[in-house]
Amino acid sequence: MAVGDGLAEKQLVAAFAGDARVRVLTEEDVRRQYPVAARFDPYGNSTAHVPYTPAMFAALATVTVRAVHAAATPRPKVIVVDADNTLWDGVVGEDGALGVVVGPARRAFQEFLLEQRAAGRLLCLCSKNVESDVLDVLSGHPDMLLRTGHLAAMRVNWAPKSANVHELAAELSLGVDSFVFLDDNPVECAEVEAGCPGTLALRVPADAEAVVPFLRHCWPLDIAEVTAEDRERADRYRAERQRDAARTQAPSLETFLATLELTVDVRPLADADLARAAQLTRRTNQFNLTTVRRGPAELASLPAGLRCHVVDVRDRFGDYGQVGVVVAGVERDALVVETFLVSCRVLGRGVEHRILAAIAELAGAEGRTRVVLPYEPTERNQPALRFLESLPAHRVDTATGARFELAVAAEITPRYEEKPVAVTVVEAAAERETDWAYIATTLATAEQVLAAIDARRGAPVSTVVTDDPVEAAVAAIWARLLDFPPRSVHDNFFDLGGHSMLIVRFATAVRDEFGVELAIDELFTAAFTVADIARTVRQRQLDSASETELADLLDELDQLSDDEIRAMLDLER
Repeated sequence: MAVGDGLAEKQLVAAFAGDARVRVLTEEDVRRQYPVAARFDPYGNSTAHVPYTPAMFAALATVTVRAVHAAATPRPKVIVVDADNTLWDGVVGEDGALGVVVGPARRAFQEFLLEQRAAGRLLCLCSKNVESDVLDVLSGHPDMLLRTGHLAAMRVNWAPKSANVHELAAELSLGVDSFVFLDDNPVECAEVEAGCPGTLALRVPADAEAVVPFLRHCWPLDIAEVTAEDRERADRYRAERQRDAARTQAPSLETFLATLELTVDVRPLADADLARAAQLTRRTNQFNLTTVRRGPAELASLPAGLRCHVVDVRDRFGDYGQVGVVVAGVERDALVVETFLVSCRVLGRGVEHRILAAIAELAGAEGRTRVVLPYEPTERNQPALRFLESLPAHRVDTATGARFELAVAAEITPRYEEKPVAVTVVEAAAERETDWAYIATTLATAEQVLAAIDARRGAPVSTVVTDDPVEAAVAAIWARLLDFPPRSVHDNFFDLGGHSMLIVRFATAVRDEFGVELAIDELFTAAFTVADIARTVRQRQLDSASETELADLLDELDQLSDDEIRAMLDLER
C-alpha cells in the first residue's frame, strides 16, 4: 500500500515490520522511483478529496505494479557484467591496469552491483581480455569498489560470451534463464541473447551517467524482499568453492561426501521462515515435484489438512541455510506430499534422500504406511523425476503426471552425483518477451507513463456538430478524457465511460479553460451532458461578470467622498 508522510506511515511500517505477507510502499519509495514535481492538486482535494495530480496517480500506480511484479515473478539470480567501458572507461589491454578510468559514474554503477549482491544476487564477470590484466584492475586500481572477492565466478578469455555464460551457469548449477547479462557492446548482447535463450541481455547506455538510472528502471532487477539467505548467498558460494577444492583432492565422491559432516534438519514452518519459504516456491524449478507457487500469506494459511515443513542444511564448510520446503497432507493411510522442493545447490549429496527419509519417519510415527509423491512434469524439473525413478516406489501414471507410492519402511538409499548440470530451456512466456530496455528508457518517469497511456488511447477527436463554442470546447475535453468521444451535445458523461476520478480531471480542465469551478459533489450524483455543462459554464461566466461589475462599482464608490456621493444622489433626484 502507498501512504503519505507522517505518523500514519510510520505506524504502518512499524506494524508490518517483519511480516513477510505485507509490503508497505512508503513516500520514499515513490520519490525514489518516480519523483513528481506537481504532486498535490488543491482543487481536487478541496472539492472531491482527490489530492493528487494525474502524474502523481501514475507514479503511485506504477510503483504498486512494480512491487507486485517483483513479488509475483521469478527474480534473476546472477548478474554477469562486462569489464572494458562498462565497469570502467577504457580498454585495459591498451591503457594498462592503472590507465583505465573509474570515475564517479562508474563507481555509482559498481555501488549498484554491490547493492544487488547484498540483496542476494550473484555477480560474475565476463570479458574478452587477458585474465591477468583484468585481475590487476580488480585488485590494484585505487578507485575500484568491485573486487575479485565480490565475484562468484568469472570468465576472462577470447571465447564467445554466450559460451562463457553457459559455463558460468554450469559452475553455479543454475539455468541461463536466471542470468542478466550487462555489456556496452550491442553485438555481444545480441550474441548472448541468441546463444543463451532465456538470458536477459541488456546493453547498458554508452553515457556512463545514464547507466544506473537505466538499471534502476529495469524491473527484473527490482528486489521484492531480502531474506537472511539472500544476504549470505554470495558468502555461501565462496564456501562452495572451498567444497569444490576439497572434492578435487578426495579419492572419490563418496569419500568426499563422507567427510562433509552433512546435517539435514526438517522442521515445522515458523513465522520467521515465511519469506524464504515463499521465495523457494517461486524460484525452485529443477528439483520441484509439482511447482506449486505460494506467497507468504498462502503458506501462513494453508488449507485444512496441509502442513508445511522447511529444510535447513549445513556441513563442515558452512551453513547452506533454508534450502527446501515440504507441504504434505493425509489421504487415508498415506502421507501425500503436495510440495517437495530442494534448492539445486545442495543436490547430488544425498540431501533429498535424507529429507524423504525424515518425511517417511514422520508418516510412520503418525501410523501411516505409505508416502505418496505426486509429480507434475515441467520443462525444467527432470532432476526431480530422476530422483523419483531411483526410489523403490510404485509408479502410477495420471492424466497430468504421475504418483510415486513408497512404503514407509522402504530403504531410501542416497544416490550421489557430481554437480548437477543446469537445465536450459527456451521459454515462450510473455515475461521473457517484454522489452525491459524499452521500458527502462522510455517509461522511466511518471509523466512518460501517463503520456504512454494517453497515446495508447489514441487521439480521439470530437465529432459534435454545434455552433456554440462552449459546447465545442466541452466536447473536446470529453474526447480527450473518455473512452468514447461524444457524438452529440446530448451524450451522457457516464454512458461514455466517465467515472469519479475522471470527473475531477474534467472539472480541473473546465477551470483551466473557462475559469469556472464546477460543483464536483453535484457532478458525482448527476447525469450530465455536454449541453448541461456548457449551459452551466455560460451562466457561471455571466454571474462572474455581474459580480465583477458590482465589485468595480463598489470600489469606485469607496473612492468617493461623502460630499461627492450626496451630489450624485441629488443629480439622480
